[in-house]
Amino acid sequence: MMTKIAVLDDWQGVASSSANWSPLHSIAEVVFFDQAFRAETDAVAALADFDLLLSMRERTVLSGSLISALPKLRMLGITGSSNASLDLAACTEKGIVVSNTVGGDSESATAKLALGLLLSAARSIPAAAAGIFIRCLYLFAVLEHEHTGKR
Repeated sequence: MMTKIAVLDDWQGVASSSANWSPLHSIAEVVFFDQAFRAETDAVAALADFDLLLSMRERTVLSGSLISALPKLRMLGITGSSNASLDLAACTEKGIVVSNTVGGDSESATAKLALGLLLSAARSIPAAAAGIFIRCLYLFAVLEHEHTGKR
């Protein structure tokens, strides 16, 4: 099944022409939304099948209830250093990776972020990192148990 990427809030209609998205076309479907959703129910209906959301602006409110209603959502990318309309705690609770862009002007930041997020999802990097962390905790517990009370 092909990964689905939604580029939100492209009200100027420039995202699709500001970067070369063609490398993604063989592995992902990229859909550009130029209007903010009128209601959260509209956003849920439109975004339910997407794996990645790339938010260019803060027009679409990414509330905890919206995040919870998107069953396939694995990653969320935002432009800039923060997004006042994003419920980061809800993303953390659901295990959704959130990434942002910072720094100077970049003509391809959104596309680069999309590629990075796609590679991370395709290779299950967040799950692998969590697995390493869990194995380290297990190893620590085993080692501590083996040495408790011994001189």
